[in-house]
Amino acid sequence: MIIEEMQNYYGQRASVYDSSMGYDDEGKVRILLPIIEHVREALRGRHVLEIACGPGFWTQFASETAASVVATDYNQSTLDEALKKRFPFDRVSFLQADAYHLDLILGVFDGILSVDWLAHVPLSKITEFLSGVIGRVGFGSPIVFVDQLPGEHSITREFDTEGNHIQERTLPDGSTFRVIKHFFSDDQITDLFSGFVGYLSIRRFPECRRLIVTFIPTLSEQAVDGNPQ
Repeated sequence: MIIEEMQNYYGQRASVYDSSMGYDDEGKVRILLPIIEHVREALRGRHVLEIACGPGFWTQFASETAASVVATDYNQSTLDEALKKRFPFDRVSFLQADAYHLDLILGVFDGILSVDWLAHVPLSKITEFLSGVIGRVGFGSPIVFVDQLPGEHSITREFDTEGNHIQERTLPDGSTFRVIKHFFSDDQITDLFSGFVGYLSIRRFPECRRLIVTFIPTLSEQAVDGNPQ
C-alpha cells in the first residue's frame, strides 16, 4: 500500500532530509523567511501540536514563539534527527505518532502546524484526516498547513486509480519509492474544507514555491470563506 511505501521512504530519507530540502543552505532558508515569519506569528503563545514534523526544521521556528510544541512523526528515525538540533526542551517535546490517529495523543492544544504533509494524504483519507485534526483544537484555534507549489518538473501526470498524483523518488542508495504529492488549486482546497465550519485562508508565495492554508474552526454556522488572501 502506498501509505506504507511513503512511511518507509521518509524513514530512510531522515538523515539526508534537511540537505535534500536545502535547509542547510542559508540562502535557501532566507528565501523561506516569509513562511517562517508566518509560522512564528500564527502560533505565538499557543500550545501547538505539530503533525509530521520530520527532522524538526519547522519545529525550530514554531518553538520560538509558541507556549509549547508537541512535535510528532511516524518515523523514529526522523525524530532522532530532530533531537540533534537545539530546542528549548522545557517547552518542546517529540513523540512518535500516527497522523491518522491523532486522538491517541495526550494533551490539549490550541494551534496545529503541519508542513509538507497535507499534499501526501490520499484523497480517500483527507476528509477523515481533517476531521481528526480539527477535533484536536477548540474554536478559534489556527490550523496551519504549509505545502509546496509545483516546480518545473513536479507534475508527472501519473495518477493512481484513486486520482492521487504520483511522483517517483530516489534515495542516495539508488532505491526508488512512489509518493503521493498533490498540488491543489484554491478551488480544490476550498472543497476539501467545505464540510467544516470556520474561516479558510489560502496564501501563495511563488517566490519561494510555498502555499499556506490556514483554517480556524468557529462556532458560527457561517459558510467557509475560501477566498485567497
